[in-house]
Amino acid sequence: MPRATPGGQPPRPRRHYAYLLRCGDGSFYAGYTVDPLHRLAAHQDGAASRYTRSRGPLTLAAVWRCPTRRAALGLERLLKRLPHTAKARLASGHPIGRVIARAVRLGARRQTVDIRAREKGVA
Repeated sequence: MPRATPGGQPPRPRRHYAYLLRCGDGSFYAGYTVDPLHRLAAHQDGAASRYTRSRGPLTLAAVWRCPTRRAALGLERLLKRLPHTAKARLASGHPIGRVIARAVRLGARRQTVDIRAREKGVA
């Protein structure tokens, strides 16, 4: 049975995300996280990945919220295997059939991330 938080509320379920970063050199990086904006900040600080450390500036190109950690890791694996052109299409908002089909099977939903709202403490 899940423990209640100090306020007596049940704990919030943990969210899992697969994400695609656009690097300053035009390449893409796929990853998994429970907090996309915190992970983006870690990438920008050079603390998250050796690959992205020297490839700034970095921006979130796409984020998918997944129902389970397993689903998010499966989608991340699929994203890592895509060729650059397919990642570029996804980043620009164009669907790719096999990615969408796999994401739907995994229960993933593409999210919009408003960094400005997060900085103001809204999101």
